[in-house]
Amino acid sequence: MYTTLRLLHVVSSIYFVGSITFMVLVLGPRLKRLGPTIQGPVMSALSPVMVALNAISFIIIMVTGILMIFTANWHSWGDLVSTGWGWDILIGIVATIVAAVVGFGLIVPTGIRQGKLGASIAGRAPTPEEGQQLQGLSAKLEKLTRINFTLVAIALATMVIARYL
Repeated sequence: MYTTLRLLHVVSSIYFVGSITFMVLVLGPRLKRLGPTIQGPVMSALSPVMVALNAISFIIIMVTGILMIFTANWHSWGDLVSTGWGWDILIGIVATIVAAVVGFGLIVPTGIRQGKLGASIAGRAPTPEEGQQLQGLSAKLEKLTRINFTLVAIALATMVIARYL
């Protein structure tokens, strides 16, 4: 059972971390350079699929991770705060949960607002106020995705290291 949990956990983690890494380091910067007339439609097309797949993989990561903790060779909750392995796992869990809050609680709603605003001005030039709002939302999304990327990288690093502690 542990092997199956671990396989599901690792495969889901590879997808989750890979998708965030691709969005932050590759796609996002390229779309930004191409401008809002290309960036908006591409992100509007990708976002619903990415949010759904990331949510599913996140659920699998959390469920399998928790189940693996319970099937691991530890004897009490005190082991999670009295061993290097436990602290590493706790740091990874906290980073993962905070990444989920940032991703699903801040990035997704901000992206939805940006998409709605972009759709409302499709086919015409934005007013100065709308342009300012779009720039503000874009800057907020860029900052939040970098924060999220960092949190996911911390979670990944701690989980990889935990095996050796």
